[in-house]
Amino acid sequence: MMKTGKINRNDWLTITLILFLLIAAFLLSMGILLVNDMESSYDKDKLDGTEQVHICKSFKAPEKVTGPLRELYSTPYGTFEPIDSVLEINEYLTKNYTMLDFDMSIEYITESRDRERALEIMKEIEAISADICKGLRSDYEKAKAIAMWVGKNLIYDYDAMESEGSDLSVTSLEAILQNEYRTTCGGFSNMYSALCHSQGIFALNLIGGSSSQGYSRAELAEAPANHRWNAVAVDGKWYYADCTWISDKGFKKGVISGGEDIKPFYAIFGFGEMSIEHRIDRSEHRCYFPY
Repeated sequence: MMKTGKINRNDWLTITLILFLLIAAFLLSMGILLVNDMESSYDKDKLDGTEQVHICKSFKAPEKVTGPLRELYSTPYGTFEPIDSVLEINEYLTKNYTMLDFDMSIEYITESRDRERALEIMKEIEAISADICKGLRSDYEKAKAIAMWVGKNLIYDYDAMESEGSDLSVTSLEAILQNEYRTTCGGFSNMYSALCHSQGIFALNLIGGSSSQGYSRAELAEAPANHRWNAVAVDGKWYYADCTWISDKGFKKGVISGGEDIKPFYAIFGFGEMSIEHRIDRSEHRCYFPY
């Protein structure tokens, strides 16, 4: 039979102690969650013996864009002056980009959107990135080396461009690896940002118009969205990379040709030079890891 009556002093002490322990446990668990939330969205991994920090949501990209300055800039094709409206939109969209989390970025890794398969592919990308950057110390050197590797090793697939174009079956990381590095400009851009991301370097994927496919530099403001390239944040500054334009290697009617006319200029170049031949319509940062 259960005893009834008033709760004595010892009972009150026991109840108080239990409540105190429950509150302490709750506060401790909330504190752990808060600390984890404040930390980088990526854990520290080891690549080739070097500790790398992958940063996504907590990364603070440079707020200032060099320029925009209306002056003459040199390219491999001559010296030109950017268009004012292009300078303005390029500055705005470099600073105001869209953040894509892993769930939104996974399709750029594998069209199937399978999480386990995506992580397998990113292990391959990490290994490639580590090999490219082996022995390099600065992020500038790494960003440039990655751009040169992508420009020299990926092959522009003209056959795919005429059929699938920028479809994920051509431009996803899985498709690029399976198709022996054949892809279109969207794949060049996707591979570059993924390799940079594996080194903890913040990169943007840019979509917009370019002075190509019949459009001159003077017509850049009206050119359609016909190209994809990258912006990269290094040492507190914005630089740009167009890996597609580094090499003229192409795949057409089942035959690979070109590859000799290398243009290192497009590996890492400045805001003014970029704005002569590129107009940004959309900029986004992709998170290639879920942790």
